[in-house]
Amino acid sequence: MKRTERRTERGSITTMGVGLSLILFVVGGISIDLWRVVAARQDLVQRADSAAAAGANAIDTDEFRLTGELILDPQTAVRAAEQVLGAPSTWDFTGTGRVEARDPDGLPDDMVVSLTRVVDLALLGVLSDQRSITISVESVASPESTG
Repeated sequence: MKRTERRTERGSITTMGVGLSLILFVVGGISIDLWRVVAARQDLVQRADSAAAAGANAIDTDEFRLTGELILDPQTAVRAAEQVLGAPSTWDFTGTGRVEARDPDGLPDDMVVSLTRVVDLALLGVLSDQRSITISVESVASPESTG
């Protein structure tokens, strides 16, 4: 009598389960890294916009009374923007920033806030040569008359 060898599929579910778990782990890790970058950028944009708007509200009232022109008071505008940037945030702000009342046409009428932050990567940093991503945003605001 001839013995026939049967191939068993024992352990195939375990192998498939381990493979799927590994794929889910990698996709989840990449998703977390990308979400951290998106959230950090969103936080920077909100902070820069808020600071620029606060600075743009610091007009030179004496000049406005004399000429009716909306011109920024540069020192007050920078202080107002820096005060907003010093307020607590969702993220610990450990980046760098530049706040200035820009003077492109002879009158300081633009408030510019530039912020930069480095976000460290977890899983993507292990899988690639890049260990971090640098995010830079700039917000420009000008005083506007509403009436």
